[in-house]
Amino acid sequence: METPAAAPTPPHPAPRLSRLGAALACRHNPLHRRTDVLRRRLGALLLLGLATAASVSVLLALHIDQDERAAVQRYTAGLQQVQATTTSDADQQSEAGASHVSQVRWTDAAGAIHQARAIVPGTANPGSRVTVWLDAEGIPATPPTTTADSTGKAAFLGFLTFLCSVTLITTTVSLSRARLDRADLQGWELDWQRVAPAWTARP
Repeated sequence: METPAAAPTPPHPAPRLSRLGAALACRHNPLHRRTDVLRRRLGALLLLGLATAASVSVLLALHIDQDERAAVQRYTAGLQQVQATTTSDADQQSEAGASHVSQVRWTDAAGAIHQARAIVPGTANPGSRVTVWLDAEGIPATPPTTTADSTGKAAFLGFLTFLCSVTLITTTVSLSRARLDRADLQGWELDWQRVAPAWTARP
């Protein structure tokens, strides 16, 4: 008895369907439901929403950073720096490394000696040389915000915006998918009620 010859191997493998072709093929599938189409659209909207949230958060952080830098420049325009010497410990106990108020002394351009309370770095001790910011009247003012602080604030607000946006988007998509699942279950129950009598009927 002769062994049947094997089927010839095609010279080229069958082309794979693209995602668009697979999606179009699914639409002609009798088992394809309208909720399946809505689920794919929700997935696309989720990706689009996350990309949009990331872009908006970055732009917001950059805008806040620019505004903070501009505000610092306007604030420092009316101030001047002098080198002073601390003459006492902090007025109140503060955390390690935190700025505190201390008595300082400095000499102006005319040679006059001034003393006042000013905000100094947390590492300053009596006798330390510190930078003091003075307003137009020569009174110690609050030091301007540093560039690192401005950038950190902008980054934090941008991340917080992204986190809130992601939470809102994912929650909305999850609730929508849950509604689609309930709709599928209800549709399945209606179909079963229609075909169950014919399938379970006994002769």
